[in-house]
Amino acid sequence: MPVGGPDSERALVLLRPRDAEVASSLLREAAVAVQVCTDLPHLAAELAKGAGLAVIGEELVANDKSEGVKDWISNQPAWSDLPIVMLTGRSDPPNRTQLARQMQDNFGNITFLERPFHPTTLMSLARSVLRSRRRQYEARHLLSRYELLARELQHRTKNILSVILSIASASLREGGDGSAAFVDRMHALAKAQDLLFENEGQGALLEDVVRTVLLGFGNRISIEGPHVQLKAGIAQGFALVVHELATNAAKHGALTQPSGSICVRWSLDASSAEPSIHFIWQERGGPPSSPPEHRGFGTLLLERAVASSDRPPRFDYGQEGLTYELTALCQ
Repeated sequence: MPVGGPDSERALVLLRPRDAEVASSLLREAAVAVQVCTDLPHLAAELAKGAGLAVIGEELVANDKSEGVKDWISNQPAWSDLPIVMLTGRSDPPNRTQLARQMQDNFGNITFLERPFHPTTLMSLARSVLRSRRRQYEARHLLSRYELLARELQHRTKNILSVILSIASASLREGGDGSAAFVDRMHALAKAQDLLFENEGQGALLEDVVRTVLLGFGNRISIEGPHVQLKAGIAQGFALVVHELATNAAKHGALTQPSGSICVRWSLDASSAEPSIHFIWQERGGPPSSPPEHRGFGTLLLERAVASSDRPPRFDYGQEGLTYELTALCQ
């Protein structure tokens, strides 16, 4: 199918009957689909359905009764400039230049072709203007894509600002090193955003999110799990969760002692209508773990940053170290 739609590359022909018959035959020989129009209102109606070019007899529009066609031409979208081949007579009246300028003002992208002409001239001209028309359709496609990306960027910007405001408000209320915690959480979120932009906003692999966030926390962390593609919001949530767990491990957990280590692993359950991830963070070799003395924003973040299934995250504060488990929806 042509890039502009089923009718996008056809030639609309508005000529006197004999001329229309000849021109249509030549165009079809050049592999161009043809729709013969009986009058100007018919041409205007067919233009609304789509066209690659129009072949018009000068004498049929010189009476200035072509308002419907001129309206369509003037109201074309920014990407469109319909090519028009205007067949003229051999005579050269004194006002020829003025008439040509008037035609261009009314119909825009006009190429004048004087009759009689060699058959190959019309065929070659039709192929040439159709090539330019296809470039217009490609421009339309790019514009549509850019508009879609702009709307998506606007949507994501609003979402990320909401997340930032929420984190800022909660982090700064904590007092103490709340400002430092806020900055660190922003860095984790920024790393997730970098991954999403690399993939043109289509999401990110869970493994990439985990490895990127943990990059500065040493080499005592093992990572294991299948390839799981996360949507943007879920990827951001996992980035915040993993960063919070790693920060806590560096301050109070396994990473505070040389013998400490962390195992991060996950599995995918795709058997249900809504596939889910079972995510485990397990610390060993560090000091005994214990529940926090008060529920701060960090705990709230670990509980709610990622949309979970029916089961809330599980915290196991054992003598051998913290184990955190989360079952989350992939979408």
